[in-house]
Amino acid sequence: MNFKRIVADSYDAIADRLAGARGDGSTVAPWLRRLSELLPAEARVLDLGCGAGVPHTATLAQRFQVIGVDISSRQLALASNSIPNAQFVLGDMASIDFRPASFDAVTAIYSIIHVPRAQQPALLTAVRRWLKPSGFALLVLGANDTPAGYEADWFGAPMLWSHFNAEQSLALLLDARLQILLHDLVTDPLDPRGRHLFALCRAS
Repeated sequence: MNFKRIVADSYDAIADRLAGARGDGSTVAPWLRRLSELLPAEARVLDLGCGAGVPHTATLAQRFQVIGVDISSRQLALASNSIPNAQFVLGDMASIDFRPASFDAVTAIYSIIHVPRAQQPALLTAVRRWLKPSGFALLVLGANDTPAGYEADWFGAPMLWSHFNAEQSLALLLDARLQILLHDLVTDPLDPRGRHLFALCRAS
């Protein structure tokens, strides 16, 4: 099974349908406000797994210089059309690379959970490397033990998830030298039965 190919193809297939299902982003908004208050004007922000960019990437792009990365070409096309003042890169967040200390902040909103969890420690280490000294990261990680979760019909396409439980996810952040400033378990707006670990971190 090509995990990432399924994720990319499915997000391509449901991109237009999913845009209206994401809601107003009210679950994430308080966390984005906290992050924004910590950043200087015109900060450089890397948004990993930006999708169609609405509403989170668009919110960041109102104040900051944003680069969005996503594995779905259709999602990025939608993002480029709706957020012309941001830059977008098609790629796998687990294999893409940037110069060290390139960004004031890195965000990953409901996206790292689509990366096979064996690759997540290296990805978090890369996030730390891309941050400027004392830069910040807002990351949404798993809250339950799921080596490979599969749903045959997620908004009309198959979808895969992979993550550790909350305790292990917090340990991964510390191992990557990310100081945890604030964290909480937040109910999934698309599935009230599920929760995710939100973590606001600083490079240490």
